[in-house]
Amino acid sequence: FQSIDAVVAPLRPRELTDGERVERKAPQVHTLFWSYFGLLIGVFVVTGLVFREERVDLQLLVADVALLALTCIWGWIHRVSLKAQFGVFGFNRGAAYIGLAILVPLLAVDFGYHTWLESLMKDPPDDMLSDLREAGVGELVLVISFCVMPAIIEEIAFRGLIQHWLQTAIRPHKAIIYASFLFTVMHFSILSFPYLFAVGALLGWVKWKTRSLYPSMLIHFLHNYVVIEFFEKWR
Repeated sequence: FQSIDAVVAPLRPRELTDGERVERKAPQVHTLFWSYFGLLIGVFVVTGLVFREERVDLQLLVADVALLALTCIWGWIHRVSLKAQFGVFGFNRGAAYIGLAILVPLLAVDFGYHTWLESLMKDPPDDMLSDLREAGVGELVLVISFCVMPAIIEEIAFRGLIQHWLQTAIRPHKAIIYASFLFTVMHFSILSFPYLFAVGALLGWVKWKTRSLYPSMLIHFLHNYVVIEFFEKWR
């Protein structure tokens, strides 16, 4: 006679999938993402109905203020986590400068890719930057709206919070991929999806390696600045 324990192998708990790990250990990820997604949809629907196409400057202003307010709310709620990330300088690590170096060929890909896309279109979509410039919006305002604000808001939201939470649930490279996917979806651009995903992955890798938000913020700012001040004028 032998005991059951000696004959039957002990039961092992089922291995959780990555999705289940995220749901259990980082449930805030989807809450934060949908809060930004819903806010953007709501703002553009409301401002489109109120201001229509005549006041694209006011549409941009309302969107910037709403996103900044939401980021402040999330940042205050999770200020302890963000404080630790802002407490690391980041530029004392080589990954910050590798990221800056990779940005150069990435921008070249951006220019070539989007120039090629526009060459395939008989009627390219309206350029929001051109509309804003025609409406009399100054370059300083455009730099703040398209470079400074995204570098702060999007890095706090997607690298400082979403990617940070994901790394507590799944492996770092998977966290970067998932955060980059959500980052790309938030830009509402199907044609630019591959390129935006690559940008998000670069920013996520820099954030992971430096453990700081400052390098990814700088890279994000430089990327957007080159795009709006040079590429949009050259095309």
